[in-house]
Amino acid sequence: MRSDRILRAFGILCLLSLGMLFGHLFPRSDQATALGFGEGLWLARRADLIVQLGLMFVGALGIRALLPGEGEEDETGE
Repeated sequence: MRSDRILRAFGILCLLSLGMLFGHLFPRSDQATALGFGEGLWLARRADLIVQLGLMFVGALGIRALLPGEGEEDETGE
């Protein structure tokens, strides 16, 4: 099991390194600088922003699930 984790971590590290290499070789900053900051961000990085908004929404729902509701009482009986 330990070697499986090491192999998985090595695979993730390789994929991240490959992504960084592609980002360095094929920069897309010329598209973002031709437009304003907000326009360039929405056009060039739309998927990233949607994922980040989704993660914030899921986090808010997770926090809401942990908090007691208005009609719920404490289960300790105090």
